Amino acid sequence: MPPRRRRSRWLTIGLPLAVLAALGGCGVAVWVLVGGVAGSLGPVTRAADVYASALVEQRWQDAHALLCASNRAAVSAADLAAQHGAPPLTGYRIDGVDVSTVNGDTTARVEITFTTEVGLPDRTVLPMTEEGGRWHPCL
Repeated sequence: MPPRRRRSRWLTIGLPLAVLAALGGCGVAVWVLVGGVAGSLGPVTRAADVYASALVEQRWQDAHALLCASNRAAVSAADLAAQHGAPPLTGYRIDGVDVSTVNGDTTARVEITFTTEVGLPDRTVLPMTEEGGRWHPCL
């Protein structure tokens, strides 16, 4: 009778450990990637949400205060009221957020669909800029 062949320790111990290590590494990579993307989109989305809410609720002064510095000087609360007040906005939906960094400057674009009182959708791309660690709409 030929001698019984013994299984290699590599197959019984090493291979399963290598597979677990590879799966763990992939899991960590996905976690870091998703966390990084969510971390950069969250603040921009929240800032756009606050601004859009102010427009829908016709809080023109609040919406004006949220604008970037150059827009606060060039656009008045009355200008916002004239642009977004007729027909009145009744709701909004944030459709997408895109954050990009070019030459060290980080900007974002937020796609928002407003709903008007007459039921017409008004799709807007809202440019956003970061000033003083906070995101602001910059028309």
